[in-house]
Amino acid sequence: MEKKKTKSKWKLMCLLLVTMMLFVAGCGGEKQKSTSTGEKPQSAEGETIKIGFVLSFTGPLAPLSDSIKEGFELYLEEHGGKLGGKNVELKFEDDEGNPQVGLRKYRQLVHSEKVDLLVGTTNSSIALALRDEVNKDQIPMIIPNAAADDLNWGKKSDYVYRVSWSNWQNGYALGEYVAENVGKKAVIMGSDFPAGIEVLRSFKAAYEEAGGEVIKELYPKLGTNDFSTYLQEASSLEPDVIYSFFAGSDGIRYIQQYKEFGLKDKIPMSGTLEFGDLLMLEPTGDGSEGYLAGTVYSPWLENDLNKKFVEAYEKKYGKLPNTFSVNGYDSATVIDKALDAAGSVEAEKLIKELPGISYDSPRGPSTIDEKTHNIIQNIYITKNVMKDGKLVPEVIETKEKVTMPETSPFE
Repeated sequence: MEKKKTKSKWKLMCLLLVTMMLFVAGCGGEKQKSTSTGEKPQSAEGETIKIGFVLSFTGPLAPLSDSIKEGFELYLEEHGGKLGGKNVELKFEDDEGNPQVGLRKYRQLVHSEKVDLLVGTTNSSIALALRDEVNKDQIPMIIPNAAADDLNWGKKSDYVYRVSWSNWQNGYALGEYVAENVGKKAVIMGSDFPAGIEVLRSFKAAYEEAGGEVIKELYPKLGTNDFSTYLQEASSLEPDVIYSFFAGSDGIRYIQQYKEFGLKDKIPMSGTLEFGDLLMLEPTGDGSEGYLAGTVYSPWLENDLNKKFVEAYEKKYGKLPNTFSVNGYDSATVIDKALDAAGSVEAEKLIKELPGISYDSPRGPSTIDEKTHNIIQNIYITKNVMKDGKLVPEVIETKEKVTMPETSPFE
């Protein structure tokens, strides 16, 4: 009897010992797995990915950044807070319109916050400052605005893709129309930073190819408050037309002063897409009436997705969307589609899906060019007309599938 009890106790002890060993091994194995793979914690609903934003929420381009944020968040809300079936956490940083601040905020997002993807920037100078870091860190970045041409030419990266437009597209599209329909002698004027310089050179190329002559180029500093000196010089040259590029609050001041200076009814104005956008039209009122622009978006574009987008945007924010709202919306669209196609947030898988990706946008059919990583899109020649007491960019002509050259035509 005693032997049986001893044998039973021995069996029980062995069973307990084996159970404890299995438990310890299981815990140790799980810990090793977590450490070696660096996997992020998952909720019951799936993996959460982090998206970092580097945008200019202060300075002249702040209104653009606010709209980009709104457009992105609307898309996310419409898709249940998920992109590519994954939960999303957004991290917004203000680069203050300063490349050094932008670099610091970028490093904070990438190295401290460990974001999976980036959306940025608003300012071309900051996009150029970040490019080498993005390429070195191999983190995909979707550009929602900054239009520097060299990001698609000499500094093209496998990790950088743009959904807005290039400065070449913004300037070139209107040149031929202005030469053939407005006048052959032009003064061109734009902010003295990469976007302004590149937009004007592209307009000049197209305008002169069509038989026009640029008689003067003027470059006020970004953030100029008083344009009177420049307007006086432009007016004294008696051009047939003045072509302009100013963004955000600079553009609003410029249009207001153009009218105050008595030039609105004296010298026809044409300009970049900003001059046909609500961010300019609403605060300047009839000061923008009659101006021509080469635009990529208007709330009045006739397509089904745009109608739904405008309705949802008005419901959420109590106002009409502008071009930059669509840039944010399209940034989310592209990320969503790329994540779906890749089945992963891994950079090397995503950058195989981003080149050539096509998608429907409120602006019309869009594709990320495989050769330049810039958007291929329609550009609309518009004229600002008053309808029911509201200034509307009326489409005069549509240039379909405007594609940036694969290499720079200026070298």
